[in-house]
Amino acid sequence: MLINIVFNLLLFLVTVNTIPIPFIDNAIFIAISNSSSTTILNQTCNQCLCQSNSSYIALNCFPNDTCQFFTTYPRTYTIQSISQARLYFLQQILPNASQCCMPNTSYLLNQLNTVTPIFANVLAPRCIVLDNYGYIVTVSQVNYTIVRLYSTNLTVVNQPVSPKFTSQPIAIAYYDETYYVGFQFFILAIDSSNLGILSNITTPYLQGTRSMIFLDNGQTMVVSATNVNLILFFNRSDNVSKNYSYFYQQSVNYSYPHGLWYVNDTYFYLTSWQNNVIYSYSAINNSLAWKQSLFINASSVASGFNGNHLVVDECDRFWFLLGVNGIRIFDNQGVLLGNFTMINSTIFDAIISDGYVIYLSDTKLNRVSRIDLNIQCS
Repeated sequence: MLINIVFNLLLFLVTVNTIPIPFIDNAIFIAISNSSSTTILNQTCNQCLCQSNSSYIALNCFPNDTCQFFTTYPRTYTIQSISQARLYFLQQILPNASQCCMPNTSYLLNQLNTVTPIFANVLAPRCIVLDNYGYIVTVSQVNYTIVRLYSTNLTVVNQPVSPKFTSQPIAIAYYDETYYVGFQFFILAIDSSNLGILSNITTPYLQGTRSMIFLDNGQTMVVSATNVNLILFFNRSDNVSKNYSYFYQQSVNYSYPHGLWYVNDTYFYLTSWQNNVIYSYSAINNSLAWKQSLFINASSVASGFNGNHLVVDECDRFWFLLGVNGIRIFDNQGVLLGNFTMINSTIFDAIISDGYVIYLSDTKLNRVSRIDLNIQCS
């Protein structure tokens, strides 16, 4: 599920201008899709509180003197633990844990085939992520750069300018104000505010970086190393530089582990690019070993080697992104519900956000697209 609320964190009150404002320490609010936030740089939390007005409903205070105001709560979001951050509920209103599930798969597929997408030209895009600024972010394998797009209209965010990498970027992930850009033999942690390089993460076992997820509030980074059929686990060694050190590994008994999908700290999914298969992993032995189970085998409905990534929507449907075979959609029992394809495209990654606004990266047509299904949730 996209909603992941952690209100087990302690809720406190602070009084500002005689108005009590509830807050959570060491936490921030992350909209899965958001176009109604304002980010302010070089302001302390107290300065931002003094600037708040009645149009703002929530405030993120980051430890680097950056503030983010929200005017509305999106329907899909997370509340993430971040050391020395603070989340304020400025109108004393907490976000609701409502879902936006479209249970009629046939109607969903009809909408996908009917709505006209908008596109942004990106040479050889790879994974796509949505950051705290509301940008859609990917990397270009041709230009060797990070590409950031406004999520509403997919125009390019020009500043700051991306560093020009000396190696070809293969993957990107986002966590705690940081882009993690994967290359063949290393990963760079890059500050999302100024695009400065924070650290270089590597190990001799890292050969063919393909996907990255984060467990235990970012303490653990999980990486698929497709060239050596390994899942690698890294421990965060430095909160400031976002550096990670190799901890241990687990072998897989199939070829080309590829796209990771986080469920919780003890459960995730991993695709096989070569076999068009999805496996589940559940933690055993205090998360030092993981039980592998076959979950979905799409080889009979999708030929070739294209098991790129997986996205799970709020109806618990599994969108398996299969390159030239398009998208196959399964229920949570692995039963095929339908498929979606785009002519001459090779779909690599996707984001499903509020109201079923869907973003796709296409490595063949060299573009990122947005399909707005205009689903109204109650």
